[in-house]
Amino acid sequence: MSKKLALEIEQNADKVNEGSFGFPPLTPEETWGESNRMPKRRKSNYKMPEKTYWHIYSLQTLNSEKFIKVVNKILKREYILIK
Repeated sequence: MSKKLALEIEQNADKVNEGSFGFPPLTPEETWGESNRMPKRRKSNYKMPEKTYWHIYSLQTLNSEKFIKVVNKILKREYILIK
């Protein structure tokens, strides 16, 4: 009787080892991670905020037209000058 019981246990153990747990096989994209792509860093319609703080040295690099506009806004206190 013990031989019969041992034979049944071995057969059941083989079935458990051979069986799959219902996981589908991975596709090549999932294996390499291409299906989960990272989102873009910025949206295409992203607009930079307006610069309101200006340093003295950054004014030196501006062209003359931009320099005049920025200095006028600094004098009107729309922009702030950093020393």
